[in-house]
This record gives sequence, C-alpha cells and structure tokens, in this order.
Amino acid sequence: MVGLAKVGSSLKINKPIEEVFDYFADLHNGPAIIPNLIENTNIVPDKTGRGQKFNWRYNLAGVDLTGDGIVTRYERPNLVEYKTTGGGVSTWIYKFDEDDGGTKVTVEVDYELPEGVLKKIGNASVVDKLNQHSAEGMLKNLKTILEET
Repeated sequence: MVGLAKVGSSLKINKPIEEVFDYFADLHNGPAIIPNLIENTNIVPDKTGRGQKFNWRYNLAGVDLTGDGIVTRYERPNLVEYKTTGGGVSTWIYKFDEDDGGTKVTVEVDYELPEGVLKKIGNASVVDKLNQHSAEGMLKNLKTILEET
C-alpha cells in the first residue's frame, strides 16, 4: 500500500434527516449513489446496521478493484462509517446534520491503494483528483435521487 490520502465533500439535501440517512446507509443503494461503484454483494445480514458485511467492486480509471467491507459505526440518523479492505484500504465516514428543514451530508474518505494500482493509473495526484470528483459526485447523485422522488 502507498501513502494515506483523504478526500471529502458536503452538500445540503432538501429532505428530512431520517429519510436521507436511511436511503444512504442501505448498502443496496451504493451503486446508484457512488460513481464507479459497480456493485455491493453478499450483504450480510440484510438488516442495515453496525457489523453488516459486504463485498464491493469499484472501477478507478479503468482499473477494477474488489474487496470486503464492514459497517463499523452506525448512529442513526447522524453517522455511518464503513471500512474496506482488499483492492484498497479505506475508511468512509458519512455525517448527517439537520439543516433548516433539510439535511447537510458530509463525506470523508481516508484511503490507501496498492502500488500496482497507482502505476496503472499514472500517479497519486491523478488518483486524488478522481477520488475527490467521486466524493462530490456521490453527494450530487444522492441529492438528485432523493429530491426528485
């Protein structure tokens, strides 16, 4: 693995905090929200919460990454945290705060990637920019999905 990096973003969604949290925390919804997340599979147990485990598949600039994940913190409706291993070691923290009738969602991702992945893509700054774009896109997707329904 190579050096630890961090990306993050926040956005207000005009829906109640419980609705935003429940939709986002459901691992089945991940591929609809997170750009380049191809799938979450083998989600056990099906009930959302701390200790829930899953397998993930993600495409980063044409490089397929796979691994395992676990929900390490689940504090409805304010916080959910996932840790992943495999094609990348990461911690994903999502915070949800009431904001004038809506919900402010903040994402912070700390990650390390295998050196071979960086060699295939080019360099760390390209990966960081792609991941920052993905963090911002994830929140925009969540906003579109929830505000249009």
